[in-house]
Amino acid sequence: MTSAVVEREQIPMSDIVRRQVISWERLAQVLLLVGTLVIWEIAGRRLGTFFLAPPSSLVTAFQEMLVSGELVGAVVDSLSSLFIGYGIAVVTGITLGFLMGWYGPVGRTLNPFVSAAYVVPTAALVPVFIIWFGLGFLARTVTVLLFCVFEIVISTYTGVRNVDPLLIDAARAFGANRRQLFVKVVSLASLPYIFAGLRMGASRAVKGMVVAELLFAVTGIGGVIQNSANYYRTDKVFVLVIVLAVLGVAMAALIQWIERRVTPWRQERGH
Repeated sequence: MTSAVVEREQIPMSDIVRRQVISWERLAQVLLLVGTLVIWEIAGRRLGTFFLAPPSSLVTAFQEMLVSGELVGAVVDSLSSLFIGYGIAVVTGITLGFLMGWYGPVGRTLNPFVSAAYVVPTAALVPVFIIWFGLGFLARTVTVLLFCVFEIVISTYTGVRNVDPLLIDAARAFGANRRQLFVKVVSLASLPYIFAGLRMGASRAVKGMVVAELLFAVTGIGGVIQNSANYYRTDKVFVLVIVLAVLGVAMAALIQWIERRVTPWRQERGH
């Protein structure tokens, strides 16, 4: 009976990266995150929890808010207005953007009004919103809608207007009518612009949700942030800020996942 000695294979870090087990970009992200947490921890311990809660204290605050139900209740309350407002913005923005881009007179007529409405600060309309919608769910939903709808409108309009004329000429050469041009050429060619607008709109929707909760009613994540700040609980404030960041990243990742499924012909360009 013979024995065999199996030596453990030592894989250098460069080989791991080369074999795409991890990428340099992912490694840089991890190092950046770790470095930020270390600096934050040191600064928080020196300044004190009153000024800057260190990351180690956030774990305790997160557990406290989770056990009490404060965190779950705030997130559920916020997500209702966020998803409904963002959903209405998606339908409205894409429809209006296609109308403006496909029909020249509509685009030329509405473009100045869209530009004017886009630059008006939504916070300036708060007194009017209070009179029209009160301080409840409807006012928060309208605020989320106005925060994110214009990014979607402008991106969709830009996508339709920037379709390659060669694609349209080729489709016409094969006998495509106006409806077929819109459905099979223009709509598909403008999808990258639309999804870019959806990603920007998602981040704006999260911001609008928090602004609405701070301005209209002390409720949801924004309300808990305000209450925690009033009691100088910076640890709770940072926990909620991280929750908002994770929510924004999750929405962007979901939109990118849908984009990959809807546009399978687009190849990753390595950037």
